[in-house]
Amino acid sequence: MSKREVFHSTDDPRRLHISPPGTRTTPGDFGRWAAHLDQDNLFTQIAATARQLYEQPPVSSAAQGLDALKTMSRLRSMLDAAEAAVLADSFEHAVKSASAQGTQEPLIDSSPDPFQEQATAYYSVNPSDEAIVRSSFVAEASIAIRASEANIRDRLFIAEGLRHLCPETLEELSCGEITTRTAQEIVKQSQDLEPADVRYMQQTLLPIARTAADSAVAHRARKIHERLHPQPIEERHKKGVQDRKVIYWHEPNGMSTLQLHVPAEKALSIINTVNWHASQHDDPDDERTEQQRRLDIICDALIDGWPAAPGTPLKARVAVTIPALEMLANPKRALADLEGYGPIPIGTALRIAQDAPSFMKVLTDPWSGAVIDVGREKYRPSKALRDLLRNRDICCRFPGCNRPAETSEIDHIEAWAAGGHTSRTNTHLLCKRHQMFKHALGWQATYLADGSVNWRSPHGVICIELPGSVTNVQNFDFEKDQTPMLPPMQLTDRVRRVLGWIDPPDQETG
Repeated sequence: MSKREVFHSTDDPRRLHISPPGTRTTPGDFGRWAAHLDQDNLFTQIAATARQLYEQPPVSSAAQGLDALKTMSRLRSMLDAAEAAVLADSFEHAVKSASAQGTQEPLIDSSPDPFQEQATAYYSVNPSDEAIVRSSFVAEASIAIRASEANIRDRLFIAEGLRHLCPETLEELSCGEITTRTAQEIVKQSQDLEPADVRYMQQTLLPIARTAADSAVAHRARKIHERLHPQPIEERHKKGVQDRKVIYWHEPNGMSTLQLHVPAEKALSIINTVNWHASQHDDPDDERTEQQRRLDIICDALIDGWPAAPGTPLKARVAVTIPALEMLANPKRALADLEGYGPIPIGTALRIAQDAPSFMKVLTDPWSGAVIDVGREKYRPSKALRDLLRNRDICCRFPGCNRPAETSEIDHIEAWAAGGHTSRTNTHLLCKRHQMFKHALGWQATYLADGSVNWRSPHGVICIELPGSVTNVQNFDFEKDQTPMLPPMQLTDRVRRVLGWIDPPDQETG
């Protein structure tokens, strides 16, 4: 585990709404038949998939190799699901055994240690205490798996969440339908949520997770978590601001790492401004890389003062999407979206927008969350289309790519030279690298009526990529190209006025 992960990790099984250790059920609690059925569910598919790989002929083509890799990925997910179930159940048995016997169950038969009671009193520990049992069990598991104790603690946290709070996710993982990274992210974002909200999260994310990249699922999971969190984001943001800090640690070769824990809008303002200054550098004799220039700019600013070159306005480089309908319905629970980061309190978004040099209306589908239109009053059609794609796609639409919209370009799904139109149904955002994939390396993209894009690799691998703004796919139909239907809504004059669909009342007549 990296130092970055250690400093950022706030995962805690106590933040998962599950019963305390020692009171949870395991398949064996329902009888031998239930235990064997669970065992079959976990391991039968593993054996069948491993047999399938074993019986495959040696790889003789790229397409065959990619198919084998997909099967291996499914097998890896199945193994991780089985490991999670066994890890959670073993820990549960360890806690129950310690509670019943006053000590942990030994792995081998041995006579009682006459000095154990004296040692227990000397160290003032209770061998049946859950924290003590957890610590000892983690140490044992780290030896069995040959991994660090920190790694095993993380695995045990995920295992408890999958086994006792997210059974649907564990089932999908055991079938190889989703990746381990996605399962981990669902558990992480289940912290602090009520079980009913966790079920909703699973129902929303699992259909997406069967085809989407891990990063896309993680982004959606974080947004759902922020939306369902029982404590308003404004209150949590205020506490987070109080926790701002600077951290550093030393690295080998005379280097150190400096880490800033700051509000997201300030972090993005800093990095966007640094990127702007780095991009203005055109000295042909400068052999520094872009990363080196970026760091040197920050060091110059902190040590010697900001570079003499004219800066760029910070506020113009921070973009937020404010959902008007949500803000009207419940201002305290409404979430805005900070481009490049994700959910932020609506109050923070309004403060950013207040000083922005321009303001753009963004209309989102209240059912799926997808951006379906942007205000056009101040922009030419090409600029309006660009605004629509930035807010609809969020980032590059190539599977698994998370390059932001500002570093991507409008790409015609059906090539312009082949008669493709410049419209929202024939354009999406692609970074330069993945434009090259599509136009020069044989990748094919097909736009579907629901806004998703069906990608096909040169060797036949199929992936469906959803717009980044979509949060719910329950009404999506990839096979029938069915556009999701909007639920019935009461559009009052007030809502229409906020959306700009009717003219404001005449100031003179009222």
